[in-house]
Amino acid sequence: MKSLATTLLIFVTCLIVAGTMALIDRTQAALSSSRANMQGDAIQVAGAGDRTTLMEFAKSVQEQFALPQPGAPVAFDDVHPGDSDYAAAQAVYPFLHRQLLCPDCAMTSSFFPKNSLTRAQAAVALVSILVAQEQISLLSPEQTSDVLANVPDADSVSVFARPYIATAFANGILTPHAGNTIHPWQPYLRTEMVVEFEQMQRRFPTPAATASLHLQARPPDD
Repeated sequence: MKSLATTLLIFVTCLIVAGTMALIDRTQAALSSSRANMQGDAIQVAGAGDRTTLMEFAKSVQEQFALPQPGAPVAFDDVHPGDSDYAAAQAVYPFLHRQLLCPDCAMTSSFFPKNSLTRAQAAVALVSILVAQEQISLLSPEQTSDVLANVPDADSVSVFARPYIATAFANGILTPHAGNTIHPWQPYLRTEMVVEFEQMQRRFPTPAATASLHLQARPPDD
């Protein structure tokens, strides 16, 4: 009888421990999700003056990822050899993939250095760089659908760009806003860029081998 009581006590104790561990796991997951959404909300309310221009982004990205110059320079109408920002524009341009985001847009040879960068544009460029440096892999169409299934505003992005958006979302490169939204066409803020670049530096340190990555630039497509 004493042995039976001891066995029951051990069984009940195991149930309590298992339940407590499951509760801790759920709590940690909820806290992680809450922190991500809170960070996104804080970024979202930043002032309009915090918007990142394309050139600011280009210079930060060139430094962050040690981007080399393309094998064939791109001739821009608005950024010229000798300009202080020319090297940054050349380095980042192959990763912008502008026509993925706007397939129907007319092609142009302008870089638009003073234009505000959108969250979608930043996500496409950052994912493109990390894929080229073999830090991450682009999600498949099936994986993209799974990741974006619970993102209410994912359909506002071109179908061609969605794998990049999903990959950014899945790898913490694009911080969700309230309601798991991504607000792809909102400005990419300096506050956001600083936070996310710090996270990427920890998760995806630039390998020395990729510093010599050579890319063939495409003709301007937007």
